[in-house]
Amino acid sequence: MKLVANAEALHDAFQYAGSIITSSLDGTIYKNVKLEAGPEQTILSSSDMEVGLRVQAEGVEVQEEGVVLVPEENVSRILDDTLDEQVTLETEDENALQIRSSDGYFRILSHPTEDFQDLEVPEDRGKVEVDPELYSYMVRRTTFAAAAERGRYALHGILLVLEEDGTLKIVAADGRRLATVTKKANNPDGEEFWCLVPKKGIQQTARLAKLSDEPLWMTATEGKFFAGNDRGMVGCVLVEGQFPDYKSIMPASPKYTVELPTRVLLSAVRRTGYMTTSETKAVDFQLQPGKLVISSESPELGQGEVEMEIDYDGEEGEVTFNPNLLEDMLSLVERESVKFQFNDPESPCMFKSGFDYTYLISPIVPDEGSEG
Repeated sequence: MKLVANAEALHDAFQYAGSIITSSLDGTIYKNVKLEAGPEQTILSSSDMEVGLRVQAEGVEVQEEGVVLVPEENVSRILDDTLDEQVTLETEDENALQIRSSDGYFRILSHPTEDFQDLEVPEDRGKVEVDPELYSYMVRRTTFAAAAERGRYALHGILLVLEEDGTLKIVAADGRRLATVTKKANNPDGEEFWCLVPKKGIQQTARLAKLSDEPLWMTATEGKFFAGNDRGMVGCVLVEGQFPDYKSIMPASPKYTVELPTRVLLSAVRRTGYMTTSETKAVDFQLQPGKLVISSESPELGQGEVEMEIDYDGEEGEVTFNPNLLEDMLSLVERESVKFQFNDPESPCMFKSGFDYTYLISPIVPDEGSEG
């Protein structure tokens, strides 16, 4: 194999392929990237047993075809710090990859390519397509709410739902909160799927979407999910387990409904949150005619209160939240206002932004102390 490549472009491809590699992975093979120089394109592949990636490197001239399996970290660092615009990569034998620049030479030991498990390519990828910016928007507003660890429900997975009419939903939850976005996909054949995708798989698909302006295609097969575009593909094993019935916990005919200015609310939540500790992580919402009073208090720090003038003339109501859970959502909302709805201090409360975004949050119930 021999190729001449734009150092920056090749570095970007290696970084993307290596983005699923973590120090916790067992086995040397999963810390490597497969570089395959073909007649029409150069492909980099990686895997962590749960998620697999393929990405096409740009700015590469293939002089001799070939394939090599090399440590991502070593190659990425050399390409990143090389001052030359172009570098030459070459394999003279099966044991090493040589990287040459005008002032440097590196011989990086490689590994047998037969040990690497290539990403399976679905025979029929379907015709479902999503606008890349739209998909990135959906992922950004949901994945933060997913659980970090396995639990009773499969909340460490992201629920992806496609309906026959093209309605596409992404839902993430961790037991204390739930975020869901609903948009439209191009679904000419009326495909349907309901699948739990690993959080890493959803995030990598969003990263791939940013590499191209072309639509992102996606399909779900038995136990697997695939998505791709003209730059590459992501494939992952679906999460096993049950996702809660999120529709059943949505407040029905809420007693309290009020429109709140997003930036003002975020400022109030942040400032009152500064007066809390890990033991007193709670801010109180007191809804009154014409105003919303947000307050907090802790024995170690003192107390804080912010009063917001609002257009509200209903009954008084009160509810308590973990400010961190509110800040996570409010910092992502781009609309000028959010709709706040709840029934009582103990039931899930709902924040809505436009017609497509819903965020449910469990309040802190008084007898739970200060735990969020």
